[in-house]
Amino acid sequence: MKANFWCKLALSGLISIVSSGQAWSHPEIFSDLSLEQAKQEAAKNNKFLLIDFTASWCPPCRRMEASTWTNATVQDWIKANAVAIQIDVDKDEKTSAALHVEAMPTMVLFKPQDRSTEFGRQVGYMDSSELLQWLEGIKSGKSDQEIAKEANSSNGNEVFEHVTKAQNLQAEGKNDEACEEYLWIWNNVSSNAPNIGQIRTGLVPNELKRLALTSPTVRTKCGALRDAAEKNNNRNDWIILNGILNENVRTLAWFDKAKLDPNLRTELQKQSTLIEPVLCSEARWNDIVTYLYPDPIAKLNEYFKRAQEMKKPSADTEVSKTFDPFPTMVMTIYAAYIGAGKNVDAQKIASECMRLDDSADMKDSLNRIETIMKTVRTTPAKPAK
Repeated sequence: MKANFWCKLALSGLISIVSSGQAWSHPEIFSDLSLEQAKQEAAKNNKFLLIDFTASWCPPCRRMEASTWTNATVQDWIKANAVAIQIDVDKDEKTSAALHVEAMPTMVLFKPQDRSTEFGRQVGYMDSSELLQWLEGIKSGKSDQEIAKEANSSNGNEVFEHVTKAQNLQAEGKNDEACEEYLWIWNNVSSNAPNIGQIRTGLVPNELKRLALTSPTVRTKCGALRDAAEKNNNRNDWIILNGILNENVRTLAWFDKAKLDPNLRTELQKQSTLIEPVLCSEARWNDIVTYLYPDPIAKLNEYFKRAQEMKKPSADTEVSKTFDPFPTMVMTIYAAYIGAGKNVDAQKIASECMRLDDSADMKDSLNRIETIMKTVRTTPAKPAK
């Protein structure tokens, strides 16, 4: 239970372990067919096979279920063009692992002519217009990368060309050549670049990690990048590359040194977002509360201000009226203080959360995390070094 829970938590900062306390059931547009039955039905009717990988604890999934999947135009498109099913990653770990699903929601689409090889994939929340743009693009024969390039035509075209080439090379089994394309992005794109920065910090590390599992060449090149990052004191890239190489033990060793060195405290705080999931995976609650969140109330208020900004629509983004990221942003702090046995402080955190956001979602989230942590604490936490 402990490892599975914190693995979910570490998958992303925006995908949380908590959600509304209401009973979960999939929207009516999704068939109750099994995966094999859905394949047969899609083949029989020459339709796409659309799989939505989801989880009951995933707020972005629930947002899609409340708005995107209930949109009439989306439902009409699916009825006319696809057989759609949902797969709960906790109930079907075999299929989720086989399709390399690492974050929820993940939508995978198979072409009518070939249901053994996926044709398109989207990870993360999509509103109805975004989903329809993707589905219509796929129907017209465009790849994910071509659709993304159209949506971001003002910049980043060269980056998407490298992504497309890399994925084509992977499909051909030319993994070392694909690595070169991903490394071009790693070396030429800033993590803070508008529209394309997340490709460097999200897609590229995920793909390099997959390639490094089977390719000694990829491991060697990523190892060289990791060593260069350490030499240049680029701690951010160094931590990410440790994760790609499955060598988070190096990150933990650096953390144990940094937490005792006042000269490194600023850098430690700067890298807290990357360090947090590593500490969570080791159940090091005392370290989390002592060195990442020593002033939890101040951090809660910082997150609240950030959440309010996230809720504001921009020129090209429509925000759902029900979208409230704050309950999902504060749960790690609350969980860590419970895990560390700091119950008085945990209660203060819960009270401050309710003061800032007295919604039913916040109350349910706090109750959910408290219940989960009681289960997690049945396994003794690892002591801080």
